[in-house]
Amino acid sequence: MIGILLPMYGLVRSIDEIEPFYTHIFHGQPPGEERLKDAIWRYRQLGTCDPLASVTLRQAEALERRIGALLLDEVRVYVGCKHTPPFVPDAVEQMIRDGVRRVATLPVTPLYTRSGTGAYRKQVRDALQRFGVDLPVVDIEGWWAEPRFVDLLGRRLRSAVNWMSAEGRSDFVVLFTAHSQPGLPQANERFCTEFEALAASVARAAGGCPWRLAYRSGGPAPQVWLGPDVREVIEAEAAAGRKAVVVCELMSMTENVEVLYDAGIDCWETATRHGMEFARTEFLNDAYEFMDMLSRYAARRIRCKDDAYGTAGVLGTKNE
Repeated sequence: MIGILLPMYGLVRSIDEIEPFYTHIFHGQPPGEERLKDAIWRYRQLGTCDPLASVTLRQAEALERRIGALLLDEVRVYVGCKHTPPFVPDAVEQMIRDGVRRVATLPVTPLYTRSGTGAYRKQVRDALQRFGVDLPVVDIEGWWAEPRFVDLLGRRLRSAVNWMSAEGRSDFVVLFTAHSQPGLPQANERFCTEFEALAASVARAAGGCPWRLAYRSGGPAPQVWLGPDVREVIEAEAAAGRKAVVVCELMSMTENVEVLYDAGIDCWETATRHGMEFARTEFLNDAYEFMDMLSRYAARRIRCKDDAYGTAGVLGTKNE
């Protein structure tokens, strides 16, 4: 049996879970009253449950069924979080209890980060060592360059551009966004390289358009974060006379409170304040074509790892 871990920052399934979520982020220190009040307000403003939690669980179900069918093997997909239950070590422990014999990590964010992807992988291996279990682990990565994935984003970008008025389309810029990372570019070389390469590929897939890179959700000073901030870029483009802006997120494929505000509402407010037309691309979420692409990519990577261990023929060619 193959156990696949979907690592997540945190899943909030109830308003009552917001305070412990932030408390864990702040290393056991409860958030201040104003910070907590603002967080709860943002979640309530959505008018629905946090989509990150609900969509992630649907993604897990879809990937489990699809990858299992492709590999002709029993596959179970587990969600493991950094700041909310079930935590990554808990998910690993459950894998062991369930009799998993092989483990794969599959982040549903395409870009590698040291504090995200790298940290989750280390947690998985540390947990296996702590439980005294020696299981082969394959890290499924690099799917940001998969042509089908690029095409999916390119089509959504075209839809966002086409949504704008003819006047807006006559002079617009696309801002590709990703969550900022702490440190200078030299300390985030792989992340920066993948971010720029993916942006260029999506812009080509959308038919070619003027574009820039921008970052969102950076932390407060004095810590250094990657920039420029997306709101500052919008202001600069407005000052240059640009009529419209399209924001295309390249890191969070699943909508969530943070990105809905930082790459959506906050950017819309900034653009509107400066007289610019605004649009953003739709999230992939658990769309069939996204889940199918990710399932096929993961199955190929797992098969390659199995072949390296001498376990050929795991993936039936008739299903590819």
